[in-house]
Amino acid sequence: MNEPNQVKCSKCGSSFNKMYLMGKQGNADVCPLCGADMQCVDEHADWITWYYYGHKSDNGKTTSLRDKPIDLNEHGDIFFLIKEFKAPPESECGLDEVKRILRTYIPDAFQEPKETPEIKCPYCFSSEIQIVPRKFSLLTGFATNKFDRVCIRCKKKF
Repeated sequence: MNEPNQVKCSKCGSSFNKMYLMGKQGNADVCPLCGADMQCVDEHADWITWYYYGHKSDNGKTTSLRDKPIDLNEHGDIFFLIKEFKAPPESECGLDEVKRILRTYIPDAFQEPKETPEIKCPYCFSSEIQIVPRKFSLLTGFATNKFDRVCIRCKKKF
């Protein structure tokens, strides 16, 4: 598989890293071996353009991923384009792979909401917990802003 930024000579078929040629000879348009024109090698020639849209009603919190563009002249009051990117067709790899590629550009795109951990009593493992404010500090004798968790089942503080 070709690396990104690869260029290939149209005459002798030699491949070079484009950044290497830019540093060595100042351009990547001419083959250093034979002097012919260089061509960019597109390793993902079969990939299509995908469109990641946001809904204007909630400032892009609700999003849509499509393999065909939406006419923003007609639907511009509803949608706005967030990102246009290349990825394989859905039939080739599935929509999850397309979303993974999108996350390389926009890390929080289509992330599953993180579940909040369920708090359980360390003594009886009940999830019936109540938050109770502390009345005063034993150390100072004054009121505090701290809270205790109290298990409703076994009545223990933790």
